[in-house]
Amino acid sequence: MINLEQIHSLTDFKRNVKQFLERIKATKSPLVLTVNGKAEVVVQDASAFQEMIDRLERAEEELRQLKLEALQRDIA
Repeated sequence: MINLEQIHSLTDFKRNVKQFLERIKATKSPLVLTVNGKAEVVVQDASAFQEMIDRLERAEEELRQLKLEALQRDIA
């Protein structure tokens, strides 16, 4: 879940890139950047992003397996 403290303007990010990147790396939390008050981009630590992708892939595989097992039970 995105914390409201992790939402900043793109302009603010550009002015303080080093500090924001240090915070992102330390917290592993994504940062939402806004343009004209609208969320436009998410910046995230690379390892945290990879962990998220890995979890998603495992969940999708588990769901496929559960669906397959359910279909096999229905056929039997």
